[in-house]
Amino acid sequence: MKHALACGALLLMTIAFAGCGDSSSTTLLAKGQTPPFPGAYYLEDEAACPPPQCFEASIPVPESVSITDSRVRIIVPADYGQSGRAWPVLYLLHDAPGDFRSWTERGQAHATLKDLPVIAVMPDGGGGAPGWYSDWEDGSFQWQSYHMEVLLPYVEQHLQVAGEGARAIAGPSMGGYGAMHYSASYPGRFKAAAGFSGAVDFLHLDRASALYAFLAGITGVTPGPAIWGDPVTNYARWQQQDPGTRVEQLLGTRIFLTSGNGLPGGPHDNLPAGAPEYAIEPFLLLMNQSFANTLTAAGVPVETLFYGPGYHNWPYYRDGFAWALPGLLRAMDIE
Repeated sequence: MKHALACGALLLMTIAFAGCGDSSSTTLLAKGQTPPFPGAYYLEDEAACPPPQCFEASIPVPESVSITDSRVRIIVPADYGQSGRAWPVLYLLHDAPGDFRSWTERGQAHATLKDLPVIAVMPDGGGGAPGWYSDWEDGSFQWQSYHMEVLLPYVEQHLQVAGEGARAIAGPSMGGYGAMHYSASYPGRFKAAAGFSGAVDFLHLDRASALYAFLAGITGVTPGPAIWGDPVTNYARWQQQDPGTRVEQLLGTRIFLTSGNGLPGGPHDNLPAGAPEYAIEPFLLLMNQSFANTLTAAGVPVETLFYGPGYHNWPYYRDGFAWALPGLLRAMDIE
């Protein structure tokens, strides 16, 4: 029975993760204005990231860190630079196989945040390939080191940020995993973290769920052998990477979780019956329910929205973001 469950989960996860996200390209053109960030540029004819509030930049990367794309999109408040105010920062991580453009092009981040007193930072996490917000076991990439030890301090050095106590982080799917993983790996760095159908607890069935996630990862859709290694011989690494195993490190961080159940009938039912985006969501729901229960038992404040029918893609991620955003802002003392 366990073997059948694992094989079925493998098939569904492999199909579904491969079909989610977006890696569409945008022509990048400089405008005559200068954004308030070193080396940044505005985009010509990019409605999803309009100047002067939204711009792109490339982050300098040391030789010791290997990634595929150092570009980042940043949204600043409408009155940024007009006073000496320091602003809270919301880090938005993308899904797989998305990239640094996903939150503006698919998540409507500018339209949602343009009138709010918060800076949004949207880094790349794989350049269209799933990097899993990790320093890879085989040494190929160092996404965690890049984001937390290179990008975050560089961004906050060059923007007017409030710093400690005024950060939050959020993301959908793979980005939801990243938000919880980074929050657990750097206790206290983020006041709040949100995951929208996030892969937040790969070990919710202990070694069984680790194994089918690993097998799906061989096809590139979940953390495979190059990323975390084999969970049979390298199980300690999977535990180290799994947020559900490290909930005590989230004490003091307010958590927000959303997920559907993968059944049709939700408000965004615009996919054909049997679409892979429906198939993945039940497994994400199990992860999120398990994670929420573990958080509650550990005394970590968690709020959940398990909304029933719905599939695994941006229409529901956006709904989850709209639900969690007021709580994220409150955690950063923004009313």
